[in-house]
Amino acid sequence: MIKALFFDLDGTLLNADKEISHKTRKTLEKCKESSIGLYIATARPPLLDRMLSWDASTLSLFDGGSYYNGGCVILGALKTYSPVSEAIVQKTIEQVCRYGTLNIALQLEHEKHAFRFPLEEKGWRTWGVSADETLALNQVGNLQTIKMLVFFSNLIDSDTPISTELVQGLERLCLGAAQFYLTDKGKCVQIMAESVNKLSSIEKMRAALGYEKNEIAVFGDDINDMEMLSGYEYSVAMGNAGDRVKGSAQYVTLDNNHDGIHHAICDILHLVD
Repeated sequence: MIKALFFDLDGTLLNADKEISHKTRKTLEKCKESSIGLYIATARPPLLDRMLSWDASTLSLFDGGSYYNGGCVILGALKTYSPVSEAIVQKTIEQVCRYGTLNIALQLEHEKHAFRFPLEEKGWRTWGVSADETLALNQVGNLQTIKMLVFFSNLIDSDTPISTELVQGLERLCLGAAQFYLTDKGKCVQIMAESVNKLSSIEKMRAALGYEKNEIAVFGDDINDMEMLSGYEYSVAMGNAGDRVKGSAQYVTLDNNHDGIHHAICDILHLVD
């Protein structure tokens, strides 16, 4: 019997408008009524009220989650971070700063942010922060870095993939020392602490909740979801996922613009009517 569901957000629970569709929301509400726990497993920070304009009603659907690809776990009142080593942070900054307009963001503990270059005005809301509360890279001080992102422009509107040379250099840097993902069709590098991923963070929550592995179902669509999709008997890739991601899951549902989550919960997993 499945007791808890863990959802990636972008490309999975959210449609192209960055919203939970009406049909999917109703299905989530039925899960809650059936005492099935709902949890988030996202690369985003826990700023969903600001990033996605979620109100208290939407936030209350979820019982906790994994953020920053597992760099932060929230369960009840407990929040724990897994920081990237300072050596990796500094060496990543050094490599990125050799490339003229390439930006780097440090997502810090307590949901602080530091950027190499300020975002454009339209970019701030999508990151859940404002210009006047962000830091420059030389202002971080003793704050620990939970995740790094390397990208062009505001990330969300970038059409420019990161150069193969830099990607390979950062991947070598992270080998055995940090978690490395190339996501968003080659337009974003994400770096977390060594061994941090969505699977490891969900396993921490599962152990705390006292559930068996076959009482968990997970849903995702991108490269950074592959560990969790391959880690559970009940794993669902979205129809919009790439072939590698689909191959790591036990099931494939409809895409995120055609209520794939609703279809998976009702027609694949048969959790609610």
